Amino acid sequence: MQHEKQIVSIILLNWNGEKDTVECLKSLRKLDYQDYVIYLVDNDSRESSLKYIEKYLNESSYNSDIITSDDLNMYQKPDDVNLIFILNHENAGFAGGNNVALNYLIDNPEVTDYVLLLNNDTIIKPNLIDALLDKLHTDEKIGFIGVPHYYYDNPDKLQTIGGGFIDIKHAEAIACMEDKDEFDFITGSCIFMPIEVLKQIGSLPEDYFMYWEDVDWSTNARNHGYKLVITTDTSIYHKEGASIKSYKRIYYHTRNRIWYMRKYTNSIKYYKFLVYMILFVLKTSATAKNEDDKDYAKTLKLGLKDALLNNKTII
Repeated sequence: MQHEKQIVSIILLNWNGEKDTVECLKSLRKLDYQDYVIYLVDNDSRESSLKYIEKYLNESSYNSDIITSDDLNMYQKPDDVNLIFILNHENAGFAGGNNVALNYLIDNPEVTDYVLLLNNDTIIKPNLIDALLDKLHTDEKIGFIGVPHYYYDNPDKLQTIGGGFIDIKHAEAIACMEDKDEFDFITGSCIFMPIEVLKQIGSLPEDYFMYWEDVDWSTNARNHGYKLVITTDTSIYHKEGASIKSYKRIYYHTRNRIWYMRKYTNSIKYYKFLVYMILFVLKTSATAKNEDDKDYAKTLKLGLKDALLNNKTII
């Protein structure tokens, strides 16, 4: 379907992932839909990462500007600029980094019509935006749209359909492999929405630092009455696991799922889950036999402790 000229703001976050970022930017340059602006936020990467991206931008067909996050609200984008490289002064995590651009769009909604949050370790298909817009126009209650993810290294193998459901008893966000009418959450590596939805629900919750913020954001959207859906008319390729080591996954997953339960469930469900988590951690510690098992148990304990003490530790 042909769409009238409306601006799509595409948000990418880089943290020392310059090669992934550039490969993603190359794929975005092939989009069939040309009315877009990319907000590429760098989360205080090393100098070599910045130089690599700057070199690509200077040699590419993008018309780009480079500014600091502190100067973003005063920035007046020239009409021909289609990529803004925003240098953040700290590593603010997944949510905090993306929120540099998201908060700017909330404060300046006149600059865009739609927002696409996209991981930098993804490769897109040229019809991505058109397919998302086609799906959006099928139901005025749609808030978030996702797309199927295929493995970058195994492009015929489905990674996730793009959404999932929440096992609230065990606080597990489970990715789906089949399409359905609605989902509990849309996978954070690709979320599309109208700017009006973003204005209503606000930017990503920053307490989590990484993991569960997309589930929280999705729950917030659902609580505002929006449907969360996916379109199978396009897809992306995702380099799963490129951004974080396994022990960090364990820590943040443990801590953040407890915080999610405390925020979104009643006291009975929360305390039942807390007892379940404490017993699980105790059992894991008691049965640990080798160093890997002991490290796993230690990380679980740290995540549990920081969740209960409300510590926003960054590891």
